[in-house]
Amino acid sequence: MPTSAKIKSHAADESAEHPLDTIGRKYHLRMRGADASSDSLSEGVVVPALREAIVEGVLAPGSRLSEVQVARLLNVSRTPMREAFAQLEREGLVTVVPRVGAFVRSVTLRDVEEIYTVRAALECLAVELAAQRITALGRAQLDDVIEAMRASVAAQNPASYVDALDGFYTIVMAIADNRTLRDNHAALIGPVRRLRRIAMSRGGRMQASFEQAVLIRDAIVNGDPRVQQLMREQLQAACKAAVDVLNSSAK
Repeated sequence: MPTSAKIKSHAADESAEHPLDTIGRKYHLRMRGADASSDSLSEGVVVPALREAIVEGVLAPGSRLSEVQVARLLNVSRTPMREAFAQLEREGLVTVVPRVGAFVRSVTLRDVEEIYTVRAALECLAVELAAQRITALGRAQLDDVIEAMRASVAAQNPASYVDALDGFYTIVMAIADNRTLRDNHAALIGPVRRLRRIAMSRGGRMQASFEQAVLIRDAIVNGDPRVQQLMREQLQAACKAAVDVLNSSAK
């Protein structure tokens, strides 16, 4: 474990703001008016801010997460830090080494295989339920998010495309209307978003993902029995793209 890899301190430029400051402020704004207990700060600020920083590559794999430094950057006390690190470890984004500290976890080929296997089980069921329970509102929501995805593809903006794709899956889960399914899927949110961003860095993946998402949308709306197979094909292609990117970066 590379204990020397820490969050960059920006010591060379005291006026420079660490990206974690900016991310933290965004979640503090969302927390305004809410209970400011350590539990709520952990769930409302620390966990989502660190999750976003890890997923977006602001915190590199192997980086040591100092409780003191992260607390200062996120403008919180050290009290919510331990629970936040434990939650991120459960999500597979952080490794906590007793008496040493927390570190940003690297993505392995085994991670990719395991996560996409579980995603296939959950998301294939979700689209099948969504096809059975689609409503006029659900149809309109899918149409809106597909248009957002289309605009991101046209602009060649992978970051906004992945955000829209996140929205697509959120809407599918809402239409499926199964709380146990939704909660289990939500537990994968950090690793899934991280792998999506890795997969989208492969040339042509964004366009292919969008075209398949349109087919999935049409199958849900029309009650097409092929909807599970279409989702399975989407996930197989995404898994292959992520594996290809990881293999290329290892060379």
